[in-house]
Amino acid sequence: MQIEKFAVRLTVEKGGDMVYFSQLDLALILTRALRRADLPLYYTQGFNPRVKMSFGRALKLGVAGQEEITLYFTEKITAGKLQEKLSPQMPQGLTIIEIS
Repeated sequence: MQIEKFAVRLTVEKGGDMVYFSQLDLALILTRALRRADLPLYYTQGFNPRVKMSFGRALKLGVAGQEEITLYFTEKITAGKLQEKLSPQMPQGLTIIEIS
């Protein structure tokens, strides 16, 4: 059975102490924030399911800047609802800039 997935592109600003976290750490931090936000997340199929997300080009360790992330959900979600639920769960230094 194939579950339908809906993609949302997120642009986040990485700054402050967050510049010292690697790309893998950022994926773990986002996964935890998304779960706390109680959003309809799409999980990968297989033996060890994980939250489905795709990253654009990674920022170097110690560099502040913007990063694009594509998140996948099991139902359509508006940009306003995503901003409202996810922003309070994000750590200091990781700010949502744009949702499309």
